[in-house]
Amino acid sequence: KTVRELLLCAFRCQPKLGHPTMHDHNAAQLLAKVMDWRDLDAPPLFLPTLQLLADYKYDHYQRFGPGRRFIESLALWLDQFSPDDREAALELVTRRLVYFSDAEFTHLVTTAYPDLIVQERMRLVSEEHDISAHLVGKISRHPRFKELRLKSLYLGLSDGARTNELRRASGGDITNEQIWQAYELSHEKADDMLKELKASLSDSGFKLEQPRFNLIWLLDDFSGSGNTYIRYDSEKRAFKGKIKKIFERLHRGDLVDPSHYEVFLLLYTATRQAIDHIEYWSERFTSEKGYKPLQVRVLCPIEQEISLKREPDLKIRALLEKADYYDARATDKHIEVGGTSDARMGFAGCALPVVLSHNSPNNSIYILWGPESYKPFG
Repeated sequence: KTVRELLLCAFRCQPKLGHPTMHDHNAAQLLAKVMDWRDLDAPPLFLPTLQLLADYKYDHYQRFGPGRRFIESLALWLDQFSPDDREAALELVTRRLVYFSDAEFTHLVTTAYPDLIVQERMRLVSEEHDISAHLVGKISRHPRFKELRLKSLYLGLSDGARTNELRRASGGDITNEQIWQAYELSHEKADDMLKELKASLSDSGFKLEQPRFNLIWLLDDFSGSGNTYIRYDSEKRAFKGKIKKIFERLHRGDLVDPSHYEVFLLLYTATRQAIDHIEYWSERFTSEKGYKPLQVRVLCPIEQEISLKREPDLKIRALLEKADYYDARATDKHIEVGGTSDARMGFAGCALPVVLSHNSPNNSIYILWGPESYKPFG
């Protein structure tokens, strides 16, 4: 039979087998042609799974071009591999790909305030005033609990920080004057925040001449390696990254009370590699400079077994190592910062099979994020 006839046969059989029918026959036919599915068992084996993935998550990926969804994009992606490698590439997508949808990120943001931020504030009040942690009502009624809520500052570290969503999810506890979408604050913005802080404290009965923030929350959606936040340049014998800049800004003394403050890095999701990297280098940085230690909090850790560094499937591992599936132009000064000679296994060799709802991070394997202007895998 022709590929077209085979696909139509498979579609007719699916309802009897309990499988969902394909919504887009043209896309499925394109996929079958690329995969050269001549075996009658192949389409019913893969297509229902792929359609379920498409309906549940993948069709909502924000970077698909006009008129494309998951199935047709998958077919065009697979077509860049040699025929002998396409089955392994399809196995990679169906078995190893980790996709964070927009709805999942929204859920993490929604839970961040009540399940993490409020709990940290309760812990601090409990420790400061020697109140047993299980006395939740007594802690939440303590004036210090409200004071710390007002004296909390929230700063976004990237476009993915979702600061507006977090503010709305707080139920009014976080005001516009406490949250900002960037960590680099101008003098004017800092002055405005302090004026609003003094006013809100005064309205709540806290009379302070020079109020400062006590709790600093640094917000971001994802970290694969942690290098962007903190790293050490051995040649220049200096620390670099966002954490360094933030601590130096906070210690100017205008925003934060240098005698009493806590800095939290809140990541909605991060790899174990990134968590370990940030904790190790931030501890070295803060101890060397005499700053309070950074406290890292991650809502959804990505554990090491997700990485493809030690992929047991030999076909998938061979796929990742082939030079034919990498464009050397992707190796630039930014990739070299991660300590690898190329980006085949992603920035800093993270080897992630991860795709986020708005893009695929360069910590993932190259065949998932190759620049659009490069071939293959653009």
